[in-house]
Amino acid sequence: MKTHFFGLVSLIALGMAILFTAPAQAQSSLTEAQIAAVESAEFRDWDGNVVRVSDFEGKTVLIDFWETWCSPCLAIMPALNQLMTDFPDDFVVLAVSPGWSDTEAVVRRFIDQHDYDFIFVHGDELATKLEIRGIPYKVYVRPDGTFYKTETGSRGPEREFNAISEVIENNRGE
Repeated sequence: MKTHFFGLVSLIALGMAILFTAPAQAQSSLTEAQIAAVESAEFRDWDGNVVRVSDFEGKTVLIDFWETWCSPCLAIMPALNQLMTDFPDDFVVLAVSPGWSDTEAVVRRFIDQHDYDFIFVHGDELATKLEIRGIPYKVYVRPDGTFYKTETGSRGPEREFNAISEVIENNRGE
């Protein structure tokens, strides 16, 4: 009986480890309407200014959906910030709060307490159009303003840094 119990516990632990450390998965199953929504996306920053994806023509844009309770989202933020420092002419992060559970006060407090160079914006409308079911959820837009790909999940900070660096490098000069 003990052997079966420990075997079951081990199997559950292995499954949990795989579930919570699964690498980000690239997806391209967006509809034409969803791709158009990404390419023409318009947000409001936390000061009320309009921010458009098209404002960043010439750069790879990462639309990063996150919330303050999402540990994997928060864990990669320093890596994303470093990428913006390393590729200032080629990369920008739009840190999009879908507003599922974070209030405006919670997001503003987070922004004030962290020195990230991201452009923090509201994103409930695009999150709804994309039918996002979970975060981290990342949408990449090429420097020419066209949709590149989406990813769900996280690889962890170091692998995320390397993977996104590759995306930026592959899209330079477009």
